[in-house]
Amino acid sequence: MRGRFGSGILARIGLDECVASSIDEYVATAVRLGKSADLRRQLRGKITASRAVLFNDMAPVRALEAFLDKATRPQ
Repeated sequence: MRGRFGSGILARIGLDECVASSIDEYVATAVRLGKSADLRRQLRGKITASRAVLFNDMAPVRALEAFLDKATRPQ
């Protein structure tokens, strides 16, 4: 669940290149990020530019709210 949540956030802000489909890909991405200050700076800029997409969009909150309301209602 955490992996899906994290990859969903990254996809939502356009950072699909940070989503790994295997352990080897995860390690390669982490090493690439660790070695490249320029890449980290670029990604930081993308995150900063896209943060409104995450923090100002109430649709996911309302969807979760509706699900929880429905799931906890007596039958």
